[in-house]
Amino acid sequence: MTTKARQPDEPYGYTVDGVLALAGGRGAVAKAIGVSVQTVAKWARRIPDRHARQVAILAGLPLEIVRPDLVHSGHDQAKRYVGAMK
Repeated sequence: MTTKARQPDEPYGYTVDGVLALAGGRGAVAKAIGVSVQTVAKWARRIPDRHARQVAILAGLPLEIVRPDLVHSGHDQAKRYVGAMK
């Protein structure tokens, strides 16, 4: 059995389409967050920051799965804040 090597720009884990499917599909997500289905369809590579938390809740996934970059940047900011308090 051969396995396909992942390309550097290709996401790993849950894809945007996979997250949207878990959230009920593009139509359900669009209705829940108040945008058009066409807007949701444009999210080919990444769910926008302002919608990531709500989509994660709809999909039943933690935010760090849907947008790990948002969570990690928040951890880094918290570390700097705590370090400054010492």
